[in-house]
Amino acid sequence: MFTPEGQRIAGADLSFPRPAPIGRPFELTQTVNGTTQPYYSMLTLLPDGNLLLVSRSAKVLEALETALVDTFAWGAGGTVAIGIVGAIVFGIGSLRQIEAITFSAAQIMRGDLSERLPQRGLSADLGHLTNVVNEMLDQLERLMREVKGVNENIAHDLRTPLTRVMASLERSLRNARTADDFRTVNEDVLGELRQIVVRFSALLRISELEDRVRRSAFAHVDLTRILDDAFEYYAPIASDKGVSLIWTKPKEAVIVEGDASLLFEAVSNLVDNGIKFTPRGGWVQLVAQTDPSGLSVADNGCGIAPEEIERVKQRHHRGNRVRSYSGFGIGLSLVDSIARLHNLAFTLEDNAPGCRAGIQIQSDKTAGFERITARNFDALGQPSETSVRF
Repeated sequence: MFTPEGQRIAGADLSFPRPAPIGRPFELTQTVNGTTQPYYSMLTLLPDGNLLLVSRSAKVLEALETALVDTFAWGAGGTVAIGIVGAIVFGIGSLRQIEAITFSAAQIMRGDLSERLPQRGLSADLGHLTNVVNEMLDQLERLMREVKGVNENIAHDLRTPLTRVMASLERSLRNARTADDFRTVNEDVLGELRQIVVRFSALLRISELEDRVRRSAFAHVDLTRILDDAFEYYAPIASDKGVSLIWTKPKEAVIVEGDASLLFEAVSNLVDNGIKFTPRGGWVQLVAQTDPSGLSVADNGCGIAPEEIERVKQRHHRGNRVRSYSGFGIGLSLVDSIARLHNLAFTLEDNAPGCRAGIQIQSDKTAGFERITARNFDALGQPSETSVRF
């Protein structure tokens, strides 16, 4: 506290500032113990005429400023250091993940198709990518197994007919003396060669379907018309064998997206198998279903063993129960290829006795399809008015 003349009345031992800026902040410099110290000050005029000087050492604020700057600097440095350490740690982890993936990929490139990319300990993005790649490898491995199996089956299946062809030709060279002898041998050889051509044509047909080239020509197809045509075509064949062919026709159309000729080919294979593997006095039934859209062909023949239901869809695989019948084991593989081309589900089930084959739109409502199919089978003894029996 100072008088108007600048004499100190009370307070800290500070000299009165000259000049005296009243009402605004200023910096006051004082010498204390031989050391010059700055003060941030404000001089206020009191009602009694005295002057009040309020000062604060600038060193405290400078120390606070220095502390703030140091804190910011250390904080920034620590953040950078933590970032670098984290980047190194995560970088090393990512490099290890990539190295593990690279190692597995190298194993696969060397021919080990059973190897899969690791998925444990991966980030979400890498995990999703490796999952997709592993699914692709599963598909490739399946296709490679099928190709290997086809090659082995072709070699095995061709060995017998080619051996017979060679034996027939050698026998004709030794024994044939007349034109009729040579003609008989030629007919036998041509028969064997025709069977070989049929087998290769079926294999090429499956390859064509799996290329998915024909999807561009898809249109709305009524499955009831497909089954109508199949029934008309196979009714005489079933009658000659003594098998009842039953066609339960729904009151409304069953529409799917696809190729009518390919779907007829699939149905023909199923009906032909049903008639072939059903004994005299048995039956084969055609059923169309609208929810979900599809069809089924059932019979009470020899059927398929439960453990072979999936394997019979593979090329050249023939069930143990039908080995005594003629055939190449390609028909169901062809049906499966046509179904996959149309994004349809091809199913085989035990009909107790016999087999039930279904082609339908993939849906969660398969139970409805089975209920309607079972109801129609229960009516086999007494066909309904919408059924046609031959």
